[in-house]
Parts: sequence; C-alpha cells; structure tokens
Amino acid sequence: MATDSEIYRAANLMIQEFGEMAPIGAQVKADQMHDRAAKSVWLRVVRATEELLSDAPGKSALN
Repeated sequence: MATDSEIYRAANLMIQEFGEMAPIGAQVKADQMHDRAAKSVWLRVVRATEELLSDAPGKSALN
C-alpha cells in the first residue's frame, strides 16, 4: 500500500507534467490497471491531484 507522501508525490509529478489535466491523466492510468490494489492507488492519486489543484494559488474561491 502506498503512503500518503507517495500519493502526493505522484500527484505533484502528474501536475507538473499535465497541469490542470492531471486528474484526468491519473484517472486514465487507474482505468488501465487490472490489479485492484494498483487501481486503488491511482484513484487516491486522482483525489490528491484534485485537492492540490483546488488549493493552488490564483484559484478563485468561486470555482
């Protein structure tokens, strides 16, 4: 099982590479996983990317 720090590290890497499309990229990766545990990890990355992007500076509180 991946630790929270590993999840957020992966989420940050996804954001660096894909920007605001990172949650979609992580979801695609999760969909490609055949192993239930691996899919679960990538779904956690999806949620972490969404969280990090929603907390990003410059985001309107209305979004």
